[in-house]
Amino acid sequence: MLPNSDSRYRKDGGSNNANRNKVLFCCAALALSLTSIKLSGTTRFLGISNAAAEDDLIKAETFSFDLTDEENDITDTTPLFDSSFAEYLKKGLSWYVANAGNKHFFYPDSNFHKTWPKADIPYWTKKRFPLNKYITPGKQTCFMHVGKAGGSTIGCLLGFSLHCDTNNQTVTSLLAATTAHATHRCVHDCSDEAAYHLFVVRDPLARALSAFNYGKQKLLEKNSTSKGWVRDKELIFDCEFSSLNDLAERGLVKDSHNATEECRVGAKNALLGTETSLIHWYYNYQYYYEMVSPDANIVVIRNEHIVDDWNAVETLLGGDADFTQEHVPVNNAREKKPEEVYLSDAAKVVLCETLCNEIQVYKTILKRAQNIKNEHYVQSMQELVTSCPKEAMEESCPDAKPDIREKVDGCY
Repeated sequence: MLPNSDSRYRKDGGSNNANRNKVLFCCAALALSLTSIKLSGTTRFLGISNAAAEDDLIKAETFSFDLTDEENDITDTTPLFDSSFAEYLKKGLSWYVANAGNKHFFYPDSNFHKTWPKADIPYWTKKRFPLNKYITPGKQTCFMHVGKAGGSTIGCLLGFSLHCDTNNQTVTSLLAATTAHATHRCVHDCSDEAAYHLFVVRDPLARALSAFNYGKQKLLEKNSTSKGWVRDKELIFDCEFSSLNDLAERGLVKDSHNATEECRVGAKNALLGTETSLIHWYYNYQYYYEMVSPDANIVVIRNEHIVDDWNAVETLLGGDADFTQEHVPVNNAREKKPEEVYLSDAAKVVLCETLCNEIQVYKTILKRAQNIKNEHYVQSMQELVTSCPKEAMEESCPDAKPDIREKVDGCY
């Protein structure tokens, strides 16, 4: 058990609310973001009733997002590596990508092995090239692999031994050369000494939808007696939640009597990350965020803006912004059926309400990211407004943030 009685680290991310800069939404731009959509022949805004949507639109037109200097502004723009050393690293990596074949390497200074000396670290933590001896822990980036946010794509580009669709998708870059360890689910191999912690993030509602479909597909692919498989089966098959839309409408909407109380409670707790049904709901943004130090340097690659954010991190390290869309592979993906991606008006509202605290953590990660400038944060908030408008504007939630102390302490 760790000494902090609340969690591994405090949950507010160490934010300082003084010296705020206000970034004001342009009314016309936000009005464009809040474009109405057609559902069942009637116009709806963002999956909620017209009256509620119009009220939120009025609020949003004059709403400002407060960005803290300490969280969001890069005060030291000096690259981590000078240009000559950066070129040396990239040349070495280029040779290994071309010549190493199917070799894989475990890196030294594993935080996981320090904590669990008798446990075997998973194969996917290996990389396809050795770590340069000059990349000490304080010069490394650690990969916080958030499930169903595009992390597999980025992990393959970084050279990790994930389920990449081709033999080697590593991009010759400083980011790949200096990203040494990873945290995924209950495998925590990141060190507090790391220069940066790299989060790959995605709109929280889109991530929740992807995680549900992923969990259901795993159930369909095989039978198992494992605890995780049985728990997922109980939630999805035994409760007869055929889709996330079905789970939301029958399991989360208040006064719905189309599911048992046990299934309703299970659905809400699973989405909150307080029960272990659906592994990527359980290991959510709150979990990964609480696994890093309050004073850690965070960098972010947004799933919606991979090229821009990769280049921003690369230049922060001292490399060149030469990453393009052609570098981006598509891994761990399959064509979705229409019913798998459909969310009704009522489903969107109740899902966003349940995900409120998760959305606030997502916003905090973006605010703290060293490579995300104010305009990038506003861009993501405009996108978030189109999925969860109320939660995008709010800074707090009706329900307290779940206490995940046991989850965090059990994995550290």
